[in-house]
Amino acid sequence: MIVAAVLGGLHYYGLFNITDYTAPLFNAIFNTYWVFSIPVVALIALYYATFQYFKRNLYLDAGLSSKHDIAETEDLTWLNQFGTIGTFLKNDIKLIKRNKRSKTTVGLSVMFLFYGLLFFSTTAFYGPVMHIFAGIFVSGGFLITFGQFVPSWDSAYYQLMMTQNIPYRGYLSSKWWLMVIATILTTTIASFYLYFGWQIYLTIVVGAIYNIGVNSHLVLLGGAYTKTPIDLSSGKGAFGDKKAFNIKIMLISIPQLALPVLLYWLGSRYVSANVGLALVASAGVIGFAFKEKAFSLIEKIYKSEKYATIAAYKQKG
Repeated sequence: MIVAAVLGGLHYYGLFNITDYTAPLFNAIFNTYWVFSIPVVALIALYYATFQYFKRNLYLDAGLSSKHDIAETEDLTWLNQFGTIGTFLKNDIKLIKRNKRSKTTVGLSVMFLFYGLLFFSTTAFYGPVMHIFAGIFVSGGFLITFGQFVPSWDSAYYQLMMTQNIPYRGYLSSKWWLMVIATILTTTIASFYLYFGWQIYLTIVVGAIYNIGVNSHLVLLGGAYTKTPIDLSSGKGAFGDKKAFNIKIMLISIPQLALPVLLYWLGSRYVSANVGLALVASAGVIGFAFKEKAFSLIEKIYKSEKYATIAAYKQKG
């Protein structure tokens, strides 16, 4: 099918005419009475070869034999140099690679990478102010889809973790670093948006700065109030779960998107687009500068919600 589509496209644009080579064969079948036997003989030969292949290789007990997978271990020992954070990072990386739900989330974050094409390719429906909105999504796809379910990713063994006197600061820092690394990687891959100009890619970079400095803290804060356990073996609910919605999460989500759009609008309307981008980037830098204070507040909230979260994860259905 792919070959036919390629040949059809080449013929449509006048680059290569495949009919120059196929027409003599079909005309011969139509005009010469014995040529029709060629495809018939070819079909018989193909049938015979297929029959002989299955006769030699098909056994009734083949489907009954058990399949043995080769077990692979991933120690990721190079992360040990980062102490407690490295230990949590190893668990998160293994979780993402081994479970259906986490793989679905990664797939969604890749889809967000192309979200900007809806905004940057035309201004007929979306004005330039909304470019920063797209920049947040393009650079922060993983941060949004993964971060909103912290600590629900660990709901299956969250109670056990809490009995081990796990330091919340190390736990939250590992999640934060995972989202930051993914944001930087996504922003680098998104360099193909340079096709639309430096200004467009600069918008994505500014969105990444805001995601790292502000949204990374907000999604962790929202996670403290998300008490819906995750079934890692199922890909359902990757976009979100209506059971996880509450007024606190809604209020926390407002500055994630509304604030950068407002800042960009104020700067671009009264001065220039570059000033609007500078305001959004400045908000991200300020958020990063107050990272320790933000983490202290988030850690305090996680501790206050600890037992309510454990009780919620115990619920079935």
